[in-house]
Amino acid sequence: MGRLLAEVATRLQKKTHLHLMMIGWERRIGIVTEDTKTRWHLTFSKGGAFCGAWSEEQSVDLIVRGDEREMQMLFGGDELVYTLAKEQVRIVGPLRDQLKLDAILRLTCK
Repeated sequence: MGRLLAEVATRLQKKTHLHLMMIGWERRIGIVTEDTKTRWHLTFSKGGAFCGAWSEEQSVDLIVRGDEREMQMLFGGDELVYTLAKEQVRIVGPLRDQLKLDAILRLTCK
């Protein structure tokens, strides 16, 4: 999962037109894979993104929950698979942030 999130951050860096969309959007997205009980975060800051393990004491703005397979589909970069995965995962947090994350992930698809 960590490798996959690192690929998402790399794809974001390559798509420079998305940097303007992310400037000023300082958010930490918590990612919980329920079947493997792993927790990651994807942090958007200063027009870029990076990922890492998510510990209990770190606060997050959005939480994405689902099985690891669903998360792989969500962050894998295939737009059709992304659409299917989006219906299966649960996202908790402000609607505005959910919509922004959705737009960013769709625009980073290969």
